[in-house]
Amino acid sequence: MKQDILDFLKNLSVVQEKTLAVLQEKQALLVHPDKNALATLAAKESEVLEVLQNVLRRREELLARAAEQGLPSDSIEVLCDKLFANRIEVRRILDLTKRRIQEIRFLAGTNWTMTQKSLVHISQILELIATGGQGKNTYNAPNAPNGGKSTGGGFVDRVA
Repeated sequence: MKQDILDFLKNLSVVQEKTLAVLQEKQALLVHPDKNALATLAAKESEVLEVLQNVLRRREELLARAAEQGLPSDSIEVLCDKLFANRIEVRRILDLTKRRIQEIRFLAGTNWTMTQKSLVHISQILELIATGGQGKNTYNAPNAPNGGKSTGGGFVDRVA
């Protein structure tokens, strides 16, 4: 069981590095878009996602085995604390893993925010193109009781 967990942690470390590399590449491409590179990146993202799903399955298998053996099965960290109580190198690996997880979350959140801002910007451009830059007053609907005439707008239409 100990060797399986050490192998899992080594594999997790490699997967985290790949994930960070893909997220950093994506961030660079969001700042300086390149259509061809984005297409290639989509394939890399799919590959990393598949590998991450395999890591998650392996984690669940290890925790299920630990439960069967009467060991802590709440998390890999708790299991490692029990199995490797005095091994500082395992603690270092776990700490590094936790730092990488935080970095992955930060990069993923940053990339998501950048993508959302881009989508809002594109939406605004499309709206400008569609309306010819002329804003439409939402209070003056053609079927309004006043025949669609302007009533001054504001937060609440005077006719309402």
